[in-house]
Amino acid sequence: MNNYITDDELNTFRSLSLKDKVDCMEAYLIGVNGRKMNMAEVGSYVFGNENYSYTVSLIHRCYNFSGQNGGKYRNGCQFEKNHGHRVNRLDIETFIRTYPNGTYDNGITFDQFLLSRVKGVGNAAPEIQNPYPRASRPAARVSRQTNANGGNYSRNQGGNYNRSQGSNRQGRGQRSNGADSPIVLTIMAVISIIILIGMLLSGNLFKHWMISLFLFLVAFGSVSSLKK
Repeated sequence: MNNYITDDELNTFRSLSLKDKVDCMEAYLIGVNGRKMNMAEVGSYVFGNENYSYTVSLIHRCYNFSGQNGGKYRNGCQFEKNHGHRVNRLDIETFIRTYPNGTYDNGITFDQFLLSRVKGVGNAAPEIQNPYPRASRPAARVSRQTNANGGNYSRNQGGNYNRSQGSNRQGRGQRSNGADSPIVLTIMAVISIIILIGMLLSGNLFKHWMISLFLFLVAFGSVSSLKK
């Protein structure tokens, strides 16, 4: 059965440092120098005030402890006799680092965690909990493929293909080459030459020499491109 933790209690729990949590659980569950301690004594030992017994209790409730557990994992405890493992500070610290938000909502107990370490369940470390869990939507896996023309395509989970941005740029580059077609170049050259002839006949060819030069370059460039 999971412990019930209010939002205010959870905020208090989250405000505590890792060291405070480890110190409290080590002193209460294992003891100090072989001496078993109650929660008031742990509060005085860790925080300097026995009134912090509530905080000590909250830490243990957030990790699914209930009832009296003082000295439960002291040297020579039942867990050590049954499984041949002496519980230590590193076990507690690893447990807290793995579940920084507590285990009150997922039902995991310290005993279960210890057994997974002792027996090496799955030969893998437990999955570390996100300190500030948020609802997230898993990103769709995308696989990229290249078609015969070198265009990149991506396939989403639905099996649909979307052409990539790089491929679109390539297509636009190919379409832009239409501006260099022989018909367009010919029209540009003819129009430029006609305007130049008209300016020559009207006596404005040298008067508006900048325009004349521009038209000459357009005509010359178009003719040169046609020759290529």
